[in-house]
Amino acid sequence: MLWNDVSLPKELQELQDKRSKLEGESLSLKEQQKKLEERTKALEQKIMEELRSKNEETRQNISHLESRINDLEKRLGQIAQKTKTNEPIDETASQTPNLEATEGVSVEINEEVLEEREESVEETSTNDSSTAVEKDNSESHQGNEKKKRRFF
Repeated sequence: MLWNDVSLPKELQELQDKRSKLEGESLSLKEQQKKLEERTKALEQKIMEELRSKNEETRQNISHLESRINDLEKRLGQIAQKTKTNEPIDETASQTPNLEATEGVSVEINEEVLEEREESVEETSTNDSSTAVEKDNSESHQGNEKKKRRFF
């Protein structure tokens, strides 16, 4: 029995040592878990701050763009007003502000090109009428020659 009595305290001691190691490991794991949770919380907060910062930057960019759009729309309106007061009213002039307002397109009419266009149209019509006169003269001349031939 002694043998069993001696071995029992030794086994008990080994079991207590194992339990003690497991309790130590458990505490170590709990501390590690707590540190990881704190680190996770800190990273979440840092991510939130970064997102807030980016959102604020985006808000500022949007505000800047809206301001620029408003300025450009005002300038477009001023240009449209100047165009209306400086040009005679016709179909294309009345449609031009609508295009500018809906599509953001600025249209300028080059007066020199218009004058050149008008001159070329006049020249063409003058050339056409002179060609027609020449044809008439040629036809009447041929008619006169036929009359002369008939007469002889």
